[in-house]
Amino acid sequence: MHLQPSNVSTARVVLEPNDVISRLAGIHPSLDEQMLLEANARGYEARLEATPAHAPTAAGTLHWHAFVAALRTELTHRNWTIKNHKNCPFIVSPDKAIMLLVMTGDVDTGKQFGNPTNQADKGTVLGEAVEHNQQYDLFENSAVTALERGNSGTQLWVLLYHVERGGLNDKEIRTELSLPSKFGKKKILDWSERIILSSIPLGPQVDVNDPMPFMPTEPIDVPVERKNA
Repeated sequence: MHLQPSNVSTARVVLEPNDVISRLAGIHPSLDEQMLLEANARGYEARLEATPAHAPTAAGTLHWHAFVAALRTELTHRNWTIKNHKNCPFIVSPDKAIMLLVMTGDVDTGKQFGNPTNQADKGTVLGEAVEHNQQYDLFENSAVTALERGNSGTQLWVLLYHVERGGLNDKEIRTELSLPSKFGKKKILDWSERIILSSIPLGPQVDVNDPMPFMPTEPIDVPVERKNA
C-alpha cells in the first residue's frame, strides 16, 4: 500500500491565471493579483536598501515592513481597515469577513506541490485565528458560513512570500494568498486553500555584501511569469 508522505498538503491549489483572478475576486471584490504583487515589489525595493553596515537580518526585515505598509496603504484606499492586535499588523475588509496578514514563507512558498510554512514565529494570535478558520470548513452552505463569520470572527488569509536565490543573486519572488487550517508550535502546518500568484522574476543585482551595494533608482516592474514547479 502506498502511503502519502505526512508533509504533503491536502489544500486546494488555485494556480491557473483565470482561476486566480476569479478566486481573488470571490474572496473580496477589491483584491487583485497585480495589487498584491506590486506591494511585494515595494518590499523588495526596500530589501535592496540594506548595506553591509546594516544588521545581517536587515534586508529581510526591511522587505517585510515595506510590504506590509504598501499592502495596507493601498487597501485603505479600497476602504479596508488597519488593525493591530498584539503586534500583528492585520488589514480587515470593509465587511469584516476577512483579514490579511503578511508573513515570510519557506522555500515551498508559491510551489504547486509544496506545503509551505511561515519562517518567523507569530505566536498565539495567529494560532487563535487559525482555529477560527477551521469552523468554516464545517459548513458548505454559504448562508451558514456568513452567519458564522458575523457571530464568531473574521477569517484569516495569509499573504506568504519567499525570495528565491539563484547563485549569488536573487532569482525570483514567489507569493501566495492562502488559508491556514492547521497550526502547531508557532508554525502553520497545513492549508485549506492556496492561491498561487505569478512569480516576480528578478534581474542580477549586486550582492548586499559588495562594497558598493545596489541602490534602486526606480520602481521594480512586475511582469507575469507563472511557474508550476
